[in-house]
Amino acid sequence: MQVALPDGYNLNVEEVGAGYPLIVLHGGPGLDHSMFRPYLDALGDEYRVLYVDERGQGRSQRVDPATLSLEVFARDVDLLAETLDLDGFVVLGHSFGAIITTYHATELGTAAAYVISAGGDSSASLEADVAAALEALGDNGKVIAQSWEDEKTVETDEQFKQLLRDQLPFHFHGQAPLGYGEEAVPSPEVLRHFANAGYGDFDYGPKLKDVDRPALVIVGEYDRTTTPRAARVLYEGIPRSELVVVPEAGHLSFVEQTDAYLSAVRNFLARTT
Repeated sequence: MQVALPDGYNLNVEEVGAGYPLIVLHGGPGLDHSMFRPYLDALGDEYRVLYVDERGQGRSQRVDPATLSLEVFARDVDLLAETLDLDGFVVLGHSFGAIITTYHATELGTAAAYVISAGGDSSASLEADVAAALEALGDNGKVIAQSWEDEKTVETDEQFKQLLRDQLPFHFHGQAPLGYGEEAVPSPEVLRHFANAGYGDFDYGPKLKDVDRPALVIVGEYDRTTTPRAARVLYEGIPRSELVVVPEAGHLSFVEQTDAYLSAVRNFLARTT
């Protein structure tokens, strides 16, 4: 459904289930909510799952990518909650969505709780972790690194999806499901913008101590992108946080180990909502 926000922007939101609202933010930038489906749909048995196509992406209204930022994406969470008259809500963000979620937790703090799924503590540390992982992969790492470099010039939907195909082996511990990501409505202009401008130049470390909401930090055991190291920094910095490391999973832990991931999220939400 298209939700008209108070600033006149049309945000695409797909709703599953009923109950306490869970606002879900996808990775990327340039992807859409389809990365979560059908893997998180079972949460709709207990919660009102609100899958968001972030501003300028997916089936949401397209905008000049230069107007997008972590602040804008985080603000949209509150605008959505206001528009839907939500009395309370939890934010679950994965990868780039987790970076937005952590921004929301440190700067706005209006959610009842946060699920930071495959998050980063700082942009510099994230880049260093990725560089180390690529080096460890040898020649295979060079192929992945080139695909990230090619994000700076991506133009078409098909070029975007080919980059995704090239990068999936880096993001999975095991084999990626056949066709994963092919249902996405990509936004190559958004990916190209952030690939050139940077992904927010964030450093959450000094602000984590001020987060006064419960948080679940969840990460795949073999995540090469947003690593268990980063998850431990977030967990140790946020006072009311829990840490779950999903075994035998990479960056997309909710795909590789769906049951374990859902169990961790359900247990956390049951205690905090």
